[in-house]
Amino acid sequence: MKGEGIVKLLFLILISIGTVSFAKIAPSFQGELLGGGRVSLSEELAKDNSKALLLCFWASWCAPCMQELKQVTEKMKNDPSLPLRVLTVNVDTAETASDVKPTLKLYQFKVPVITDQKHEIFSKYQEANTLPFSVLIKPNGEIAETFNGFHDGMFAKVREALK
Repeated sequence: MKGEGIVKLLFLILISIGTVSFAKIAPSFQGELLGGGRVSLSEELAKDNSKALLLCFWASWCAPCMQELKQVTEKMKNDPSLPLRVLTVNVDTAETASDVKPTLKLYQFKVPVITDQKHEIFSKYQEANTLPFSVLIKPNGEIAETFNGFHDGMFAKVREALK
């Protein structure tokens, strides 16, 4: 009977360990802004510690990326009270980097853009290298949610995670 009790206790411990979730901290980075200057994740999070940061990875040739950036900019414009800031990371390589500024102008995107031609930042966040890819980062640096590919319901999940 004692053996059964120990087995039950071990089982309960294993179950409780399996249900514990550990916060994943967003990898730190520094990058060059398209308009000049440098930025880091820690600086961005420190700017306003009451707001989360949506980090959006995109490329000028990626149609779903354009859909996502359009959705993000529209939602931010329509709901300025949302406790959220946006920072984008463009992953165009040297071959397509000249398309970035015209693409921003064409779609009238007015978002800060970090250039990441060598995918140094992108590879810290995602190994599959699929686009679009976005990460919702809480003010304390924890990753609240990731979005792989374009999703119409992305902002519903963002709002839920910000509660």
